[in-house]
Amino acid sequence: MVWHTLKFILPEWDDIVDPHYNFDTETHSQKYKYDRFENGARLWELLGDDVIDGILISISTIGRKKYQKILKAGGARNFLRLPSKLEIIGDCGAWQYKDKEVPPYTVTEVMKYYDELKVDYGISLDHIPRFGNPEERLQITYRNAVEMYRLWRSGRYQFTLMGAVQGIEIKDYIHFLEKLYKVGYRNFAIGGLAKTKDEYIKKLIDEIVQTIKQYRDIERIHFLGITRLSLLPKLKELTHYTNISFDSSTILRIAWTRDKGNYLTFDGNAYTAIRINDPTLLQLLKKYDKGEVQLNHLLPKLQEYLLKTNQQHRLPYYLATLRDMPWKKCSCNICRDIGIDVVIFKGNNRNRRRGFHNVYIFSKMLKENSLKKFKIKKENITIINNKLNTEIRKMFEDSKKILIVTNCTAEKDVDWQQVLTILRRHNMKIPTFDIELENQYRKILAPFIKPSKDMYSGSFNSIKKLYEQLRKQGKEVDLYIISARYGLISGEAPIIPYEATLKGKDRKTIRKWSEQLKIEETLQKILVNYDLIIVALPYEYAITIQETIKKLLTNSNAILILPRRIYQELNSYDIKAKIFIASSLRERIKLIAQLTKALTTPTPTLDNWFEQTPATLSHLKHHLD
Repeated sequence: MVWHTLKFILPEWDDIVDPHYNFDTETHSQKYKYDRFENGARLWELLGDDVIDGILISISTIGRKKYQKILKAGGARNFLRLPSKLEIIGDCGAWQYKDKEVPPYTVTEVMKYYDELKVDYGISLDHIPRFGNPEERLQITYRNAVEMYRLWRSGRYQFTLMGAVQGIEIKDYIHFLEKLYKVGYRNFAIGGLAKTKDEYIKKLIDEIVQTIKQYRDIERIHFLGITRLSLLPKLKELTHYTNISFDSSTILRIAWTRDKGNYLTFDGNAYTAIRINDPTLLQLLKKYDKGEVQLNHLLPKLQEYLLKTNQQHRLPYYLATLRDMPWKKCSCNICRDIGIDVVIFKGNNRNRRRGFHNVYIFSKMLKENSLKKFKIKKENITIINNKLNTEIRKMFEDSKKILIVTNCTAEKDVDWQQVLTILRRHNMKIPTFDIELENQYRKILAPFIKPSKDMYSGSFNSIKKLYEQLRKQGKEVDLYIISARYGLISGEAPIIPYEATLKGKDRKTIRKWSEQLKIEETLQKILVNYDLIIVALPYEYAITIQETIKKLLTNSNAILILPRRIYQELNSYDIKAKIFIASSLRERIKLIAQLTKALTTPTPTLDNWFEQTPATLSHLKHHLD
């Protein structure tokens, strides 16, 4: 049996760093400031041409100015200075226009784009069927593929055309793959899988194997947007039959999008990058890297900084990073070049370099067939901001009845493939803001209805943990959620799965929507019955209850986790509430977790940890007492 290749393709998202960035003075080189595209460095220029197998460049992510630069350079390869051994796959970026009824391009325009970009492979113009009318979108994808193949057969184009295959059910993917095969396609791109469950994709791969066996001369199948470690062994099985490739930027982006475990190592560990903005402490870390400062001298300063910036929960993870010094064991050019700066969470030039390092590690594991689930490293230690914890704990202790107000989330605890299949049979779209169809949806989606607190998942889990912890301690807790579909609903309210969000909508639209659903009027009636009120909302959802928030600012029994912009707009001077500023989802999750931790005494303490650490650290305890 001949084994074919499994290629790792990295999406192109302007991941560029300054090759001459000065990490000591925090300054860019003049050339980089003049033109980062021309004078910046990309992954392959820092780590070599064998880390990835190619790039995916999406038309929908290329702005006009960048496109002109590409044309001037004579194509994407020249513009990116991409080595000849690395291939370029072009696609349309269907997720970027998923909310449009039809793609924003014509097939002729896409063929012209691919030709001018000088890609090696071009994927036919597709439309993701899980949004909007699935039948129409599946047919749009198929018709576009047929038309593009007809144009491609003219012989005018130098790239290989890949037929985009979309689906709702597994049988859709197989159906359209076979239809495109009969049109003449031998190269395919499987799309729309980013939000599907592993088991679904594994079953799909099994069906694709049977199709490949039947036709035998399929040359290549590319899977769009997949880097799940659990799926890679299954993709490798496919190389038994044909060439396989996949793309995803997840491994790169966890360097700065993940709160913990964002520096990967070949042995399967994930260390946490250290978030530092203090110049003195940053220099101390660099001295530690050079061996000029011992860990027992560094840690008191680090603890002081973490307490001052309310980041004490990060200490167990930072200690593991500092103790193990994983960057010193790495052979990649980045770790050897910038040392400890690779694990400092600060700015593009550090964070993206760490991302490049992660891609290097992932690629090495993939090539050596040693992929494993990464384990986040931490030390068994906790430091406590006693003043803050005491204040919050007292507020909880003094309250018998507590109200939590939060927002809905895009993530739902539901099997979307099953939902989409049922909706399709009834010729209906995914529920959005169309509340007038609620009764009809409830009949169709009856098996999926559940209480709202159990429907929302993802970032909502942080609020749910707080809610459950309070109830465990005997508190009477009510949870209310501002839902983009339903308005203000109880956590016990039964709801259907839907996809709707206020994110990106302007203030006027949000206020009008809120008034129509009487969100503030309803909430004002509820508020009077509680000893403690906790509000945790992002900007758009906070707008829906802005007058209520203004009143809560003067309430000493309120805890508000909101963006700075909301506080600035409300401009209240008589503030009595406990205020936490969270301008990002990550910050909001962190602060909600902090409230949850305040309910219990964290253990083990520093004393426990020092009993298990080397003698060189033993006297640190005296500095921290």
